[in-house]
Amino acid sequence: MNKTLCLFTTLLVFAVLSPVMAGEKSFPAKNPVLKFQVPGDWKAGTNAQNGSFAMESPEGRVAVHFATIPNEASLKEFEKILPDLLKKVKDATIVDKAKEFSEAGLTRYTATYAAKIDDKPAICIFALFKGDKEQSVIGTIFVGQPETQESIEACSAFMASMKGAK
Repeated sequence: MNKTLCLFTTLLVFAVLSPVMAGEKSFPAKNPVLKFQVPGDWKAGTNAQNGSFAMESPEGRVAVHFATIPNEASLKEFEKILPDLLKKVKDATIVDKAKEFSEAGLTRYTATYAAKIDDKPAICIFALFKGDKEQSVIGTIFVGQPETQESIEACSAFMASMKGAK
């Protein structure tokens, strides 16, 4: 748990740094809810079948996934879907309970957990981004122990870059 909290603290400390970014991305493509910067050396792509977006750090220890859901975002809705999201991780322990957060034109409901992914400590951030009445965006950010300082800085810069699309 201490390693996981140290990793989370490190990510927050480096949020002000600006590594090379590939450019701004809006999600989803139609009626975007959020914008963010994709780190320059990360693998990223949109699933042609369902329109979801995923990106991963070069060493694979940081993974981000966004998908649309046909619901209006609210704290109550987020708390309802959170148990299904937690099924993706092992030994989840709450670090920061579900709450509303608004900044840079983007309202989101987030919860943070310490967990294990591939039997290694990780921070798991789950978020529901407020769109309109017919669509919201669910986001998952899994952060293992990045192997390079550049990956830590890129992840922090990505997180700091998120803003509303409108």
